Amino acid sequence: MNKISNYELIIFDCDGTLADSEVAHNTVLMRQLHAMGLTEYTVEKTMETFMGYAVTDIVEKIETTHNVRFPEGHIHKNQDVFREILPDHIRLDSTTYPLLEKLRNAGQKMAVGSNGTRGNVIETLRAAGLKEFFPDEFIFTFEDVKYPKPAPDLYLHVCDAMHVASRHAVVVEDTVAGAMAGIAAKIDTVGYVGLTHRDNQAARLKAIDCKWVIESMSELGEPLGFNTDSKVVRTA
Repeated sequence: MNKISNYELIIFDCDGTLADSEVAHNTVLMRQLHAMGLTEYTVEKTMETFMGYAVTDIVEKIETTHNVRFPEGHIHKNQDVFREILPDHIRLDSTTYPLLEKLRNAGQKMAVGSNGTRGNVIETLRAAGLKEFFPDEFIFTFEDVKYPKPAPDLYLHVCDAMHVASRHAVVVEDTVAGAMAGIAAKIDTVGYVGLTHRDNQAARLKAIDCKWVIESMSELGEPLGFNTDSKVVRTA
């Protein structure tokens, strides 16, 4: 096990955790819904309703709820729009890069497990300046499994692919759906609320039994088991 951490593997969610691209994602979704006549959706409403879910689940929910059909090819078209507007919308926690650098330099295994599409995840990491910490083979998305988050499949798949038992891994997640996936996989799960999140998101993450909840990546030291001066909210 690595000396810097109590865990062999740290699995980070991407959107809303490593970098905040949620506004870009939901701006694209809102525009698509408006084009379909669903003008009641604002960026805020799409974030509140769909944040943390895979695009396939979002499409199914909208089509079922509103009795509409998305146009053919909408996923690829919207991915192009997302990549175009991403640089103007991405937000970062200034403590994330130093933390990842410290972990990498110590030889810590790290991976990304996201409900986003693989292309969008890689583009987000590049725009955030964090791609250097995650080689392509350490990036996993809902496309790799049958059932996306909140099912445990993705995080269990990451552990298998990284050759680490789930009991020796830890998940860092910002959404309830994502945290539920980690908890369902019986992986210690850290809730993170340092970027764009709904009001009372910390309370929601505590309520579903995240082991810790942090407000900055600088606070991740204590859950991982290395020294930090930052506070951590214990929930168990």
